[in-house]
Amino acid sequence: MKFIYVLEDDERIQKDLFETLKNIDSGLSIRFFLSLAEFHEWLKISVTEGPKALATGGRRFADDTSPDVTPANTHELRLVIAKNEFLGVQNMGLIKRAREFFLRKKMCSPQEPTALIITAFDSPDFDISLAEERIINNVIFKPFDKLILRQHLEFALSGHHPVSSTAVASMQISSTIEMLKEVELHGINEIGFSTVNNHEIRIGAMTKYYSESFTTDHKRSVLAYCHSCKEISPKEFLCEFLFFGADNQQLTQIRKTILTDKGHTLETVKNTLGNKTRILLLDEDVPLSIEMKTFLSERFENTEVFTYSNYGQMLSDLANKETPNRQELPAQFDMIFVNYADFEVEKQKKWEQIQQYLKDRCKTYNLEFSEPPDLYMISRKRLVTDEVKVLSTWVKEIFFTPLDKTYIFKKLLKTRTSLVNKTETTIAGHKDNSALKVANPVEITQISEAGLIMKYYREISIGAFREFVLWRPEELETPEIIGTVNYTEKDKGGGDYFLNHFVFFGMKDYYLKHIRLWLREAYIKTKEK
Repeated sequence: MKFIYVLEDDERIQKDLFETLKNIDSGLSIRFFLSLAEFHEWLKISVTEGPKALATGGRRFADDTSPDVTPANTHELRLVIAKNEFLGVQNMGLIKRAREFFLRKKMCSPQEPTALIITAFDSPDFDISLAEERIINNVIFKPFDKLILRQHLEFALSGHHPVSSTAVASMQISSTIEMLKEVELHGINEIGFSTVNNHEIRIGAMTKYYSESFTTDHKRSVLAYCHSCKEISPKEFLCEFLFFGADNQQLTQIRKTILTDKGHTLETVKNTLGNKTRILLLDEDVPLSIEMKTFLSERFENTEVFTYSNYGQMLSDLANKETPNRQELPAQFDMIFVNYADFEVEKQKKWEQIQQYLKDRCKTYNLEFSEPPDLYMISRKRLVTDEVKVLSTWVKEIFFTPLDKTYIFKKLLKTRTSLVNKTETTIAGHKDNSALKVANPVEITQISEAGLIMKYYREISIGAFREFVLWRPEELETPEIIGTVNYTEKDKGGGDYFLNHFVFFGMKDYYLKHIRLWLREAYIKTKEK
């Protein structure tokens, strides 16, 4: 016989749990304890009686009409549900000892140990992180969402196997979400940050990062790429990251926070050696073009800037065609700046066309075209993170208006040492121990309000915790959802992949609403394809 022990003194909660458990399996024997003291008394008896004590422990629910159960050594304690105030996160040591006791007394098997669920009210005093222990199957918040309650109880009762039925609808989908991993933040400066990692990071690797240090009134993440990585001790690497497509408000806030810290440091930057840097500037927005040309000419002593407001005229001049407005251009360019608006349609095709003209120009002058010049974009409109990330695969950097010239100046000096600055400048930085989480894109094949299936290159151990972000444009309102691995299997679809089944952990009403919105938007996207 499978027993469920419930430590709960609220009759309404007792009724919800009893009815839900009976709907899942009418043959379950459910017993209630109204206090931790009652449970302690039963533990004393079970020391000598073992599994036989399960039949006499606790009390029935008032509406329970199931027959009496005879004590037997074959009885199994399948699940313990405890309110946080009785046997919760503040009693983690007791929970661990109880779990070991159930195994030792053969009330459960090592293959299917007694599952434990904690129920709690969502309050500022409840720290979900304290419950992130492999021995706890889940935290279910009160008042219960009946379907979610049933689903998570089914997960707990089925053990580490896929459930045979689902109380909530799941969506079969091939989609990418973010899996978070906390990394050690070493420091932040005006153009990026540094971390300490236990492995080497590839130079140029682009990733999204979340931190309170990056949070503004509409954003809490940045895109950044690895600029340098050096080993500082065995299996310990200090990695420097530079922002990409940074939001101006974020840059202003970061700079202000650093400079108000009396302990901030200053890195002097003065590039002294560099050949003539030839820059091509294409921008139909004439005032912005003039502003950018003036900036590049005034801040650097070795730049030569050629501006165009007409795309066709620029291509014509690159091909040395005789036109009334022709400019005499150098054979090669080192940097190209363009306005995002001018490239909004068929962006990459335009860039490929410009590259072809540059290649042909090199042939004309018997020069080798080894690689295209770095391409920089300027945008008057704010872009979503996904688009910025796509641009990062072929654009060196994108700057937003109003131009943060301090940031652009320092970023260019750091990434192009051939640019010679007319005046010495400094990059301010400071130590920052804020939590920093890297967002790794992962593929999912199925998702519901209760969990997801993630396709991954390796198995993740049973009971392991991960945090996920189902990204929506309202980034500040997007929660970090905890999941725990309930089951893993080899992907039968081919390839060396595994399907890791996650159960969402400690789901709040707000999280459920967010998942429902994400599911609706994901469904719409699948129909649009």
